[in-house]
Amino acid sequence: MDKVNEYINKIRNRLIESADELTKEKVLRLTSEAKCIGVPVPKIRQLAKDFKIAFANLDFAIISEIADQFFKEECREEILFSIFIIAQQKKNFSKIEWNRISTWLKHIDNWETCDQLSGNVVTPIIVKNPDMLKNLFELTKSENKWERRFAVATVANINHGGRAYPKETFWICKPLLTDKELVVTKAVGWAIREISKKCPMETFDFLKENLKIIPKKLLKESSELLPEKAKKEINY
Repeated sequence: MDKVNEYINKIRNRLIESADELTKEKVLRLTSEAKCIGVPVPKIRQLAKDFKIAFANLDFAIISEIADQFFKEECREEILFSIFIIAQQKKNFSKIEWNRISTWLKHIDNWETCDQLSGNVVTPIIVKNPDMLKNLFELTKSENKWERRFAVATVANINHGGRAYPKETFWICKPLLTDKELVVTKAVGWAIREISKKCPMETFDFLKENLKIIPKKLLKESSELLPEKAKKEINY
């Protein structure tokens, strides 16, 4: 634990040295709920790369403990650093259990860290372990809006790179079509648009089946990339 704290202090000092007030003001305008010190994302990524080079032989268990501690502190920069150093460890992704991911999620409080964790770490894990999709579905029932957004952001991300999961996408999105939180419905629209690029007819059928419950604004956003004829039919 002493060694973990030593690494944490070194990383924290480097982050503080890289912070500036303009970035902090910008971040707080975009993610007002975040605790931050003001380090731009490219600088955080570079610090993560530098850390990997400096400690190339560091055991993944130690890296995971560092991430655990940083997530608990709930500082934007420390969480993003954790995400980026974990993302560099793809060969060790099989060692990351859902319980650990679930614990990290409890400390997410803004869309930036939510979506970065989804895209950089959890999406590639789920692509290799599709059984984990059931865990995402459970998150759609969460009282925490960021956990609900995370579930949808992840199904949006699994449809990148030539992949297509229409059934799974609609399964996750359907319970959240009438969500009261904008950060969640924005992600729902994003996820449906992503799958509509590859599966337009399945998307059209899904939206048509749910016309009675889906809000008009979300319907418009979700159908944005459908063929014009399909858009006109459902956007009444």
